[in-house]
Amino acid sequence: MSFPEVLQVEPTNTCNLSCVMCVRRTWRQASFGHMSFELFRKVVDEAAGRVRRLALYGFGEPLNHPRFIDLLAYAREKMGDGVFIHFVTNGTLMDGSAARRVFEAGADQVAFSVDAPDLEPLSEIRVGAQRYDVLGNLREAARAKEEYAARVGVAVVLMRRNYRMLPEIVRRAGELNLDFIVVSHMVPYHPALACETVYSTASREAVEFFKETGGRLDSLAREAIYDSLLAHYTYSSSGKQKLYLQLVEKIAARGYSVNADIARDTLQREQLLREVEEYIEEAREVARAYGLEAKLPSVYADSLRRSCPYIDENAMMILWDGNVAPCMDLAYEHPLYTNLHEKNVRAVRFGSVASQSIEEVWNSPRYVQFRKVRKNLPAGVPWCADCPFATRKCWFIDSNEYDCYGNEVGCSECVYSAGLAHCII
Repeated sequence: MSFPEVLQVEPTNTCNLSCVMCVRRTWRQASFGHMSFELFRKVVDEAAGRVRRLALYGFGEPLNHPRFIDLLAYAREKMGDGVFIHFVTNGTLMDGSAARRVFEAGADQVAFSVDAPDLEPLSEIRVGAQRYDVLGNLREAARAKEEYAARVGVAVVLMRRNYRMLPEIVRRAGELNLDFIVVSHMVPYHPALACETVYSTASREAVEFFKETGGRLDSLAREAIYDSLLAHYTYSSSGKQKLYLQLVEKIAARGYSVNADIARDTLQREQLLREVEEYIEEAREVARAYGLEAKLPSVYADSLRRSCPYIDENAMMILWDGNVAPCMDLAYEHPLYTNLHEKNVRAVRFGSVASQSIEEVWNSPRYVQFRKVRKNLPAGVPWCADCPFATRKCWFIDSNEYDCYGNEVGCSECVYSAGLAHCII
């Protein structure tokens, strides 16, 4: 019987902020609460000696849990020094005193969610942050970490309103002697946020090929249909069908396909995307100058290089009530606006550690099959952003229930798998 190597445990899904891009604003049928100490103790007792990393956060603010320090201390005592324990916080409740209690309790690493270098723009993104000294708290935590040999870094959600600030955010992190920065593109859960995205879900190869064809691939496809009919009834041909097939075979030989609508939309934003790439590269250079670890996203997807971080890490996510989800994106039901359409992402559950053991849930046939399919995403899971049918009323894109390969639970539009958004697990 196998066992997960990494556990992500959600102490609470309550939060004291209302960030503009947060999935919590669009949750459907979600209940809220704190994980009980008894359930947390059960999880830790079962995992002790069997996992290498424990992430203590989910879709709430961890320090909102009234006994978060107790949870952290129990995990450290029971699991020992060999397990890396970390979490992500919005920083509002992590003042100097709290930082020392956190590190004293045993946290190895803390990531502050900081999407701007100054409080005013940060508060416009993380609504409610203006009531707290988030940046001052980050400075205090940066000082405290030195006493405990802990790591502190920042997690940034990148969007149209803040991408130009990214190099300055990295510079401030370097000046504070932080250890790392993780940048993730925004996932749009509301139509008003779709225009805030500064990336393309299309593969760069697909977009460049569409550009090479003069943007005529979709119109040529229609002409090829007419040409096929013409050949059937008149035994003559305009040659358009042959030309279209030659183009399709040419891009297919590289392992890609093209969705003309998404490629065209990408080209309309080409200048913006090029500028975003420049700011990301500048941020990379700043991070290098300060010796700061930097995990930065691409601006284009690549369907052939997809990889699920939870599968790669052998990670399981346990929600505050004990329910088990395969990842954060599938933890709660929510809408998603991607690839020029709306999608209903349904929550996925493989069991509950409140009534089962971690080992039982992890080795359940459905969960095992889920992981097996995603071991090689490019081979086992389609990528809608490059598919010609994704914007042509394909019946598989309305929800994540199945994909067109027949897989239960569709991961065919997951921006985390494409390296556009990053998980800290």
